[in-house]
This record gives sequence, structure tokens and C-alpha cells, in this order.
Amino acid sequence: MRIGGRVTGAAGGKALAAVTSRLLVGVAVCALSGAPVFLAGASFAQTAQPQVPAQPGARSFNILSQPLTGALTQFGRQSGLQVAFPTEVPKGLRSNAVVGFFTPQQALALMMQGTGISYRITAEGTVIVTGPQTANDDDAGAVETGDDTVLAPIVISGKTGRYVATGSGYQGTPDWVYQEPASVSVVSREAIQGSGGRNTRDLFNNISGVYAGEGNGSFPTVSPNIRGLQDAGRVVVSIDGARQNAQRGLGFGGSDGGYQSDSGQAYVDTAFIRSVEVEKSTDASSGNVGSLGGSVDFRTVGAEDLIKDGKDWGVELNAARGNNAYDFQGSILGSAHLGDTPFSVTGGYSRTKLGEYEIGSNGDATTTEDTMKNQLGRESWSSLAKIEGDFGDVQTSLSWMHQENEFLYGSSGGTSRNFEDARNDSVSAELKWDPESELIDFTGRFWFNDSMTKETREARSNGTPDTFIDAGLKSFGGSLENTSRFDTQAGALSVNYGVEAFRDIAASSASSATIALNPDWASNYTSFSPDGRRDMASLFINGALEPTDWVTLRAGLRYDWSRLQGTSTYYTRRSTTTDTSRVATAVSVYRDFLLSLGSAGAGTYNTLTMLCNVRRIPSACATLNGGGEIVNGSWYRTGQWIPGEIVTTVDYPSYEMDINRTDDAWLPSASIEFKPTDWFRPFVTYSHSFRPPTILETFFSGGTPGEGAPGTIFAPNEWLKPERARTAEIGANILLDDVLQDGDSLRLKATAFYREVDDYIVLGSILTPGVTDRSYYGFVNYDGTTSMRGVELEGNYNADRFWLGGSMTFLDTEWPEKTQVFSNGTVTTDGEVFATSGAVAPRFKVTLDAGLRFFENRLSIGGRLTHVTPTQSRTLDDDGNLREVTDPYTVADVYASYALTDSATLRLAVNNVTDRNYIPATSSYTAPGRTFLASLNMRF
Repeated sequence: MRIGGRVTGAAGGKALAAVTSRLLVGVAVCALSGAPVFLAGASFAQTAQPQVPAQPGARSFNILSQPLTGALTQFGRQSGLQVAFPTEVPKGLRSNAVVGFFTPQQALALMMQGTGISYRITAEGTVIVTGPQTANDDDAGAVETGDDTVLAPIVISGKTGRYVATGSGYQGTPDWVYQEPASVSVVSREAIQGSGGRNTRDLFNNISGVYAGEGNGSFPTVSPNIRGLQDAGRVVVSIDGARQNAQRGLGFGGSDGGYQSDSGQAYVDTAFIRSVEVEKSTDASSGNVGSLGGSVDFRTVGAEDLIKDGKDWGVELNAARGNNAYDFQGSILGSAHLGDTPFSVTGGYSRTKLGEYEIGSNGDATTTEDTMKNQLGRESWSSLAKIEGDFGDVQTSLSWMHQENEFLYGSSGGTSRNFEDARNDSVSAELKWDPESELIDFTGRFWFNDSMTKETREARSNGTPDTFIDAGLKSFGGSLENTSRFDTQAGALSVNYGVEAFRDIAASSASSATIALNPDWASNYTSFSPDGRRDMASLFINGALEPTDWVTLRAGLRYDWSRLQGTSTYYTRRSTTTDTSRVATAVSVYRDFLLSLGSAGAGTYNTLTMLCNVRRIPSACATLNGGGEIVNGSWYRTGQWIPGEIVTTVDYPSYEMDINRTDDAWLPSASIEFKPTDWFRPFVTYSHSFRPPTILETFFSGGTPGEGAPGTIFAPNEWLKPERARTAEIGANILLDDVLQDGDSLRLKATAFYREVDDYIVLGSILTPGVTDRSYYGFVNYDGTTSMRGVELEGNYNADRFWLGGSMTFLDTEWPEKTQVFSNGTVTTDGEVFATSGAVAPRFKVTLDAGLRFFENRLSIGGRLTHVTPTQSRTLDDDGNLREVTDPYTVADVYASYALTDSATLRLAVNNVTDRNYIPATSSYTAPGRTFLASLNMRF
């Protein structure tokens, strides 16, 4: 069986379910009888050709007259539909040429005319193809239709639902996820719009094995936690493949004063997101360079998401309002085909305004928000521009998302505010080339991301004036990859290979009235966003072999390389003690001393003057003219010891550390997938991963923000080692249709995993060259292996009138008790961990989601219940267990949607129905209390 592309829609409806079941029987019969079965997939193929007046929904086709098998394959690529057909049906038949601009329906009709192959197109957009069958009526899959016997219908599946990523799985997960032999989760646009979330990170609350990360209602950043790994590029976050690598150590407050957190600074506006794809492990494929434990890719909308069939343009309007400082979220998006050209354009604008929310009243969780009234809030706007081109066997796209976020947060003391103006530009370009060759299926991606934060820190009560900080990270990179397919004696073999690389350039500065007088103080404000450069590159190759229809073997190898370059400056405090006691010299004479005393010395002066001048006594003259010094009103003769005081002077000598280091690793991966039946697919995977230190971890130095003695806290660690991990998984995918009734579906993905991480990087104690009398805080490696094991489950049962789904996560993490202390390259095991507690995920999380549909599915009413056990810290108690730092919580949400018309949908939601006061998993801030939301979506 040859397969091209993915089935992006879910089998739905009784007719389609019946067709699918017959197709599976037919394919099984063909496989058992040795008849090959071909699938022509959803890639595009098209070249320039003569122009024909375009119809609504038309695209360019270039299919020459040829054997029908090849023509159907090309049609699948050029139409974006998936085609399945047994080879004996069209054998000996030739297609008609189709050259020009046509709708898929027109192109298929022209191509099939006169072939004797019949087909029909269902209301759901599914093309069902039938053809003459020479086998007798007893053959499996044959059906009578009057004069002829034809094969059971063969399905050409296009997209079902409104968006590409909408399927029958949990949170609208498409079916390809349940065919993927790996831990993958997808949140569809339908689920994104119906979630009623306040921020982008709310999307991760219901995904198994994933947590939202640090933050409160004001912060627009997202740093997902996957299976206990978070920040510093351990989880790669990207927008259309453009990496969001910005890191900022102070983490906008954080716990314990907030100066230990190494927080990711990814900005993503969900108004433009068509789906969120989460991969919870790594392998030898593009996008995994530098990732320790997974990736999150936000895919933006395009023309196919907005333009309805039969139209050349489409517009979508969204508006949402609520209580509890949910002031407004709205967007407008539009797409259009550019006349008879192969191009389409998409544009959008989004606006958000959020105030300071009230926390729940049921519970006693407290954070710094309780003392920071009028210190939280956010206003932001974003824009999206995208152009897509379909040139047959070449497709291109260029997208740009611009984001402006203005928000503020307070310090722990609650007396001063920090104003943030964060800008993020993400540009991504992609080219795909899939000609009629099994050796070429090429994809090239190039991207650029510019993240800049301007912060104004209000004057502090200690006299520190207003301070201005600029911190930014520019990243750019790309990848080139190709897939070649072969038919071998061992089975069908596909080989994917390529190269990937990127560069990060960080820069920051700080200014104030006092920094202008003492420039060294600037290092305290920029220590958590230091200057530096990081390069990473990777070569990869992986292959998949299908020796039989029921097993697929995969193996890959990746070589990762990194370089870090820059200079880091840190300081020490040097005290010098001086004794000012000394021997008096002949600076003055005794006569001057007596005169300096005024009336108190007049008698002595007169007596000595008379004795010297009148009586001519030499000793009196010698006394008057004797040399010495007047010190503090006392007379000290020449040679006499003048008592002084102990004086201590303090200065801050600086040390520069030039860093130019490279790291590399060979990283194998392998998996095996079994397909004993069409509905049950177990799999096993194993992979190595590697994450070298980031710019922040490498060049970190200075002090906590403030204007005092510079650089007395943090210093870089030139012996910091990369993190290395090994991950094993065992899991299964289940896809069942017509389980309890016609048209229903069951989708389930279950995975158990075990991961070991060597040299996990945290903040700890270090000793540096040139400084022998003190230690610093800096990034260090754990002394030992950190292990993470768990079980994840996501599933959904979907019927015509109701659905029942959810996710479950169990995570057990074991951290070493001590951390390494580095002293001039010598490793000891002395020193305690100094690290924020917010990044250790809870042991257990479960979400249940269920609902009902009414009025021919126009009205949907659902509810969601989430229970989470306490967040833990990296520090250990006396028994060696992780310490719990929050309380468990259970949160209930309800939501509903009603299709007012075919083009307008009203959505209502009540989040945190019970007004629970709680701190979300892996966060340090209290969540919003009960919030009512209403939104309206309109499509034209």
C-alpha cells in the first residue's frame, strides 16, 4: 500500500461510516489476495498552464492524459484530497487531460469522463468513487447496482469540519494524531475558540502531560511545561516553525522574590492560531535541534481556513467580553484568492484588554497579588499577514505575525510597579516541492524572530530613581529536508534526511540618573538578560520500513552541534583596612600651636617669649621653635607617635570571562509500531536528546535589580555542562467507529514513559577563577540523574447527541539531593540547591469534559472538571521527598455554543464556577475567580 499525505478529517455520519467499513474490507481483501492498493495523498502538484476563467473555489490543475492510476495520484496531490483505489479498477484506462483553473469537482469530472468509472460527492465534501469489477458477486466488497457489479465505494477524503485540525478526538484532535506512533496532542481552532481562555497558556491546562507554566493574568508570555521539563529551550516553542527562544531570568516576579526563575518569553496571540501541536518527546527529524523533551508549534490560519467552498474570499469576526476584568478580546481575519493567479492572501488584526482580576473567594491561597492592587493589567494588539502560492507540485507560504503587549506587574513589596512594553515579530517562509518522483518530497523553511522588551521600573522607596531596561533576542534559522521512498525486498522504505540550524543574538541595556554616574550598576538590571550569541546546527536522517502491513520499523540518527560566544563581567567586593597612626614630622612650630589655642595658650606663650627674648634662656627659645605637628588641636613633637584610627575602604574589582565553547552529541532514536487491526495500534519508542546551555545560563552575572554595590551575587560558570536525556515510551492508539451506534466514534491515545536527565541545570553555588574568598550563585548541574516517569491518557467518545472526553496525567519526578559546586574546574558535591519551585509539575492531573447537542446540533452545552494535586518544589524534605508548595484544587467550568445562523455562532462560558481560590499548577500566582464570558463568531 502506498500512502501520501494524512487524513485530516474524521469519519462522521452514517453514510461515511458505512463507506469506510466497506473500504477497509475491500483493502483487506486486496491485501490478502496480493492486489496492490494505492493511496494518492494530500500534497499539491501543479505547474503553469493556459488560463481558463476561474470559478469560485477553483485552483490550478495540470494533469496530462495518462493511465488512470497516475492521473488519480496527480489529482490527489493537486486537489488536496486523499485518494484510495485498488489497481484493478482503472487498469487499462486512460484519463482525459485537465489543464487550467477548475474546482476539484470540475477537474475530476473532466478527468473521468468516458472512463466508465463513476463517483459521487457527498454533502460533507467526500468523493466516493466506484468502478467496474470483474470478480463474481460473491467477492467481498462487491455490490449490485442494476446492470453492473461494481466494487464497494472507494473514499476520497477531504477536510471535514470547519478547520483542518478539527476532528472527532479530544479537543477536536484530528485522526492523524491517533495514527501517529508517538506522544502527540493537538488542540483544534474550534477548541481554542470555545475554551474561554484569558491567556494563551490556558490552552495547555487540559492536555495530558502538559502544564501552562509560570504566570498570572497580566502576563502575555507562555512557557509550556511538558512532563516536568520547562524553560531554557527544553521545550521548543514556535509559530509556524519560527522558534520563540527569548528567555528572561527574573520571570516577571516569580516565587521567592522572583530572581531565580528562568522563564521562557514566547508571545503568541491565539486569535490567529488554527491549531496547537504538542510533541512530548524528540526524534531525528526537523525541529528537534536543542530540544530536551518536546515541542509546541502554533500553526496560524490560512486561506483554506477562512474561505468557504465555492467562494473566492472569506472573512471572520470574533468578539468576546466578560466580567472580572475580562474587558475585551476581538479580532478580524480575511482571506482572498488573487484572481486567476495561484496566490491567496490572508490578513488579520486582534485587540485585547484585560484588567486586574479578582481572585476566588473559596480558599485561602495567597500570593503577591494580594498586596498589588491596581498593579496588574494588559493591553495588546496583534496583526497577521500571510501569502500562499500553489504552483502545482510547488507550494509556498510567507507569514508575519506582529505583536505589541503593554502590561504591568508589581514587586513583592507592593509599593512599586514595573511597566512592560513587549514587541514580537515572527516571520516564517516555507517552500514545498513534491514532483512526480518517489525520490523527491522536499521542504525548505526559513524564519526570523525578533523579541524586544522595554521595561520602566518605577522609583523605589530606597531612593532608586526610575530605571529603563531594554532587553531583546533576535533569532533566525531554517531547515532543508527531503523524503525519498523506495520499494525494497524488505518492504516499503522511506528515508527522511536534512539539515537544520539557527542563531540567537541577545542584547540588553539599562539606564537611570544614578547609573549614568556609576555605570557598573547597569549589570544588576541586565543580569537576567545578558548579551551573548548562540549557534546551533543539526544533521539528521531517519527511515521507516514496512516489512509487512502490520508492523512499521523506524530508526534515526541526529548530530547536534552548538557554539556559545561572548564576554561576561562579574565583580567581587574588596575591603582594604588601614591604620592611620604615624610619627609626627616638623610641619609647624610650638609657637604656632600656642597661638592657635587663643587665650588658652596665651599665658604659656607670653612666659616662654619673656624667658627667651628677655632672659635669653636657650631652652625656652628651643621650646618655642621646636618642630612638630598640630593634629586635632593637640601638639605632637617631631618623632612623637601620633595615634590614629582603623580606616576601611571598599572597591569592586571586575573580572571578565571570555567564553567561546562548543558542544556536540550524536542522538539516536528508534520506534516500532504494530497494527494487528485497523483500530488498535500499539507502539514503542526510544530516543536520546541533548540541550546545551542557553545564553542566559552561560553569561549570567551581576546582581538583583537595584543600585548598590555591583555584581555581588551572580557569576558565570565556564564549566557548565549540557543536559542529556534518554526517553522510552510505550503506548497505543485506538480508533473505533460505529461502536455503540451508527456514526459514533471512539478515539484514545495512552502512553507510559520513562525519562532520565543527566546534568540537569539549576541555580546553585559556584567558585570562580581569581576570587578565592567568596562564592557566587550561578547555573550549575545537578550531581546525579533526574528521573521522570509517568502515564498519560487522552480520549473522546463522540456520538450524534453527546460527547464524553478527557485527559489524565500521572507524573513522578525524582531529583538528586545535592548540586555540583564548581571550583576552578574541580567538581565537589557540596552545596544546596537554589532554584525556583514553580517548574516542578504535580503528580496527578485529570480533566473530564462532557456535553450534549440539541436542535440538529445547533446547540451544544458542556462542562469541564479539572483536579490537580499540589505543585512540588525541587528542594527535598528530611525524608528525601519533593516538598509540596501549593494545595490541591478542583475547578469546574461550563460552556455552551449556539449556531444562530450558518455564519454566526454565539458562545457562553463560566470559568471557575465555584469561585475557587487556588494557585494553578507550576505557577506562583493566584488564578482568577469566577468569570463569565460571552463571544460571537461570524463568518462570511
